[in-house]
Amino acid sequence: MKRTRSRLALVCAATALLAAGPAVAAEGESAVLYQVHAPLGAEQALLAGGFDVMEHRDGDSLFVLGDPTTGTALRRAGFSAAVDRVLPRPRAAAADADTFFGGYHTVAAHEQHLDQVARDHPDLATVVDYGDSWLKTRNRGGHDLRALCVTRKRPGDCALSPDAPKPRFFVMGQLHSRELTTGEIAWRWIDHLVGGTDPAIASLLDTTEFWVVPIANPDGVDNVQRGGDSPVSHRKNGNDTDYQGTTCGTVSSSHPGIDLNRNTASNWGLQNASDQQCDQTFRGTAPDSEPETKALQALWRSLYRDRRAVDPAQPAPADTSGLVLSLHAYGNYALFPWSGGAVDRRTGNDAALRDLAQDFAELAGPGWQYGQSGQVLYSASGTTDDWAYDDLGVASFVWEVGPPPEQACGGFFPAHSCQDGFFWPKVLPMLLHAARHTAAPYAPAPEPPTACARTNDTDTPVVTRTPPVTVSLAVTGCEGNARSASRVELHYKNMSGSVITLDLVAPDGTAYRLQHQVVSTAPDPGGTFTLDLSRESRQGTWQLRVHNYIWVGTGDLDRWTLTL
Repeated sequence: MKRTRSRLALVCAATALLAAGPAVAAEGESAVLYQVHAPLGAEQALLAGGFDVMEHRDGDSLFVLGDPTTGTALRRAGFSAAVDRVLPRPRAAAADADTFFGGYHTVAAHEQHLDQVARDHPDLATVVDYGDSWLKTRNRGGHDLRALCVTRKRPGDCALSPDAPKPRFFVMGQLHSRELTTGEIAWRWIDHLVGGTDPAIASLLDTTEFWVVPIANPDGVDNVQRGGDSPVSHRKNGNDTDYQGTTCGTVSSSHPGIDLNRNTASNWGLQNASDQQCDQTFRGTAPDSEPETKALQALWRSLYRDRRAVDPAQPAPADTSGLVLSLHAYGNYALFPWSGGAVDRRTGNDAALRDLAQDFAELAGPGWQYGQSGQVLYSASGTTDDWAYDDLGVASFVWEVGPPPEQACGGFFPAHSCQDGFFWPKVLPMLLHAARHTAAPYAPAPEPPTACARTNDTDTPVVTRTPPVTVSLAVTGCEGNARSASRVELHYKNMSGSVITLDLVAPDGTAYRLQHQVVSTAPDPGGTFTLDLSRESRQGTWQLRVHNYIWVGTGDLDRWTLTL
């Protein structure tokens, strides 16, 4: 079910941005947040326009960060835009503090934290250097790329081998450097893992390896923290190469770097991935071009076995272990592959991924949505979650962590008090749920003891100028989930020829393709279809969607039966 945030929530989120004062404008200019009409399915023109589009949607609107001239540019490009908030000018602050903007940790503080945890808990924690940032590869400063492995250590644990004895739960923060909440969640997750106060964690440490990369884009975070009490709204990495003879600016919609969440080879360059070097979503000059991207991929290949099916449409095996989570801000979404490509394209493990995403959204509470990115936010290609599933078959998710419906704590730079007061208590149950499913995220739900069959025998015309035709079937009195060998049986009558695509839509909105443009001259081109619905609750309203591409002649859907 699609849910949207209230107007009050948007005002609160904008107020938090105002309090934060992100340095998104050049010195002497104001930063402005615009609300822009961009319905789902029609947002690509805005995303391709070089604007700094926020990772948040409210109904038919997206939000754009810019300066006072951006509104004119939006209207000139044909968009309906209104000012949501004017943000204050940036102010400089000391660059050597361990924290900035009221308590957010610097890159150096995160590095020290990892080392300190490993020293204090040698039986649990191991620091792993998995590569170098872009600036370090150019001998211009920069950072080691660092992860922490946490588990109750036994021989073979935390080894860079995909054949390690324990399943692995990987959490990553600040791939987009300005999304400060994500690094703070990772910090608290590490402390919770080694804190010894949670019995659930004590048990999981015996059976699971926890991998945490709190700062996946340290060069970018260096740029953000230079703003001190007015963090700089820098999203991309530190790559300042001039590829196109263009000097990038200092506003959020024009600055150097590569968007590390548009740079992977999975669906690279398809949607919302700019080829202009100053744009926020600049994908780079080639897939996997950046050292941060390559290092992450090499780390994942050393942690997870390749369980991806040869046929991209087929699922990874049900016994595939492991889970990869990339934290982002500031919407309220639980997302899973595919982020790029056609919106109606599904992975072979869609049902299991969708089921877990629904769990995450329900644990998060009101205002959260779940689905593929193009279904609830916008499509995005070259993302890390797509790559992890595409290359290895591992279950991968993105959580867009945002504010509550009726409070502040919104934007990229919420007050630091929001971390302990709101974000961490919300996210901890979600992390624990993900950890419990790391061993077998694709495992089917238990089979119900008896099948449940329901029939709709109302004649429904399927020869129409306005396809598809949708017919509903309410299922009540059937507890539990559906069977792994559920069946759909349907029959037509008096068809004079047909080219039919069929979809079964579950009560939660998940669509299952039964057939695609099957040609027939039979008066009854129906049949029986068997499919795995074990991740779906049996109760609720199911729909059969019939799209007959021949809309002249005669023909009805006579009846259809669903056995769950």
